[in-house]
Amino acid sequence: MAKANEAKQFEAALAPVVAFNKLFVKNAETAFNMQFASIQAFAELGMKNINACLEVRNIDDLKSYAEKQKDVAQEITSRVTADAKAFGELNTQFVNEARTLAEQNVKAATAKAA
Repeated sequence: MAKANEAKQFEAALAPVVAFNKLFVKNAETAFNMQFASIQAFAELGMKNINACLEVRNIDDLKSYAEKQKDVAQEITSRVTADAKAFGELNTQFVNEARTLAEQNVKAATAKAA
């Protein structure tokens, strides 16, 4: 019976660590998926641009290709801006969730001590 009680105490003591680790892993997985999607989008854009370059056959094609580079640069800028915003929001969400978790743990510890 004493061992069961010790096990429960041990689980209770580790519960905040486990909860934080779950939060961290969830956040890391989301960040990884966001990075993967971003890399995939940039790779597709790059390949599309390379293929367009390979289609240049004359001066008119070259002019058309050069004019489209402005759109490519704008698309890259938009993508980088959107990615930065999304990662910022993810970070803010993680910090807020971690803070809430810490506050809950402090309240629980304070209640047990009282």
